[in-house]
Amino acid sequence: MKVREEIPEKVAKELEKFPEILRKLLYYRGIKTEKDAEIFLNPIFEENNDPFKMLGMDIAVERIFKAIEKKEKIIIYSDYDADGIPGAVVLHDFFKKIGYDNFENYIPHRVLEGFGLNDEAVDEFAKKKVDLIITVDCGIADVEEAEKIKKYGVDLIITDHHEPRINAKEREELPEAVAILDNKQKKSEYPDRNLCGAGVVFKLVQALIKKHGGKWNITEGWEKWLLDMVAIATVSDMVPLVGENRLFAYFGLKVLRKSPRLGLQKLLSVIKIDQKNITEDDIGFMISPRINAASRMGIPEDAFNLLSTKDDNEALKYAFHL
Repeated sequence: MKVREEIPEKVAKELEKFPEILRKLLYYRGIKTEKDAEIFLNPIFEENNDPFKMLGMDIAVERIFKAIEKKEKIIIYSDYDADGIPGAVVLHDFFKKIGYDNFENYIPHRVLEGFGLNDEAVDEFAKKKVDLIITVDCGIADVEEAEKIKKYGVDLIITDHHEPRINAKEREELPEAVAILDNKQKKSEYPDRNLCGAGVVFKLVQALIKKHGGKWNITEGWEKWLLDMVAIATVSDMVPLVGENRLFAYFGLKVLRKSPRLGLQKLLSVIKIDQKNITEDDIGFMISPRINAASRMGIPEDAFNLLSTKDDNEALKYAFHL
């Protein structure tokens, strides 16, 4: 049997205001000072990282703003799991909030198309005269597909959290894109490298509002209502619940408990979860499996539609289906 080391006397002294078991739990999570413990136990959302610290963020924001101003056709291309789908809803809800409708959400079929960008979908986008593709929770390893997108004259913004491809010379092989938001890039200096896909796209929305929110009559802070989706993704993707991820989970649960999303409310009712008292266990063992089931046993759009619909009957239909 392996037993945890005892916490050092100096740390125990620093954390003496907390009960013994809590002191140990804090220490085993890398927390060694009273100040850090207070931040961990009582997070302040406003202390989240500046989104513009993320490599490529300023370019991504300006390209999307240009697309909105020129009413260009945008595709939100997301993964089909319980990270990519909530992440797709985050960007979908942002565009709807600012009254922008010239966009489509595209989610590849798990079996027929597989993970990430694929040739057939790219060909279809070119036929539809798409101007900009924004990925969510995928794209960082799709070098060949990104090259094809560029040849078609379509711009690409990648938002992802997976590792970039490493070539035979042990160098990063990054896709050609207008901007890449992925903290796993070697050049990234963002303070938190472990955001999930929805977390990365949330920072993009946060940056868009911070820079241009006034033009769309959105005040900074509105994006907090999107944290219900980010919390589901953060818990589902099992990223470390420290740093910014802890903020997303902590405040996301608060939003989930009063979220006005019809589909979410209907789903919780069907699976008999009290929304006011929802926990991270409910996400991990009750909600997330239903989202993932859509792509594993049917089509991923069913989960996306559940989380994004404004229609009461449609919400109930998808809730029962999932």
